[in-house]
Amino acid sequence: MKCPSCRQDLTEKPAGGLKAFVCVEGCGGLWLGHFELLKLAGSFFGNGKSLLNVPRAEGVRFFRNVEAICPHCTTSLLFRHFFSKERGVEVCQCAKCGGFWLDCGELAGIQSQFDTEEEQKQAAASYFQTIFDEKIAKMDLMKLEMSESARSIVKIFLFICPEKYLPENTFLLQKKYFSDLNVSQKPGKNS
Repeated sequence: MKCPSCRQDLTEKPAGGLKAFVCVEGCGGLWLGHFELLKLAGSFFGNGKSLLNVPRAEGVRFFRNVEAICPHCTTSLLFRHFFSKERGVEVCQCAKCGGFWLDCGELAGIQSQFDTEEEQKQAAASYFQTIFDEKIAKMDLMKLEMSESARSIVKIFLFICPEKYLPENTFLLQKKYFSDLNVSQKPGKNS
């Protein structure tokens, strides 16, 4: 499979019982196919954090062109759900196969950019407030298809996020569509 951002070959990388494809030494983006997304259930929180540690090439930017081709189908264009220039994040989905392309941008660099764990947690909280409360919450969640896509996006972020950065206090996770994904209710976590 080819990276839809920089056209490099994607590398298979298992993580947390799933099989992702990542752009190593390129833009650092990742692809999760539809069947892998179906595995995101139960105690998936943080199990895919190794997907954040993908070596990126200096100066390679994530995809901005509106005509990104699905790496799986190779015939369909990816639909961009959202991107944030400020956070360096982009989320796209293939309407044909249901897979997701993600460049998690700033989240991948939080640990190396901030010295203390408290600074890292604050940066992660700000990141998730932008992604969840400003981007995903603005999707048309009343439409079933869009709501399902939004739930998949939230699951992906919770899957790749290291446990110490998991967003517990975002408006989005309190909404009825996402209340079952609330990480503060995660099994084994102290209340």
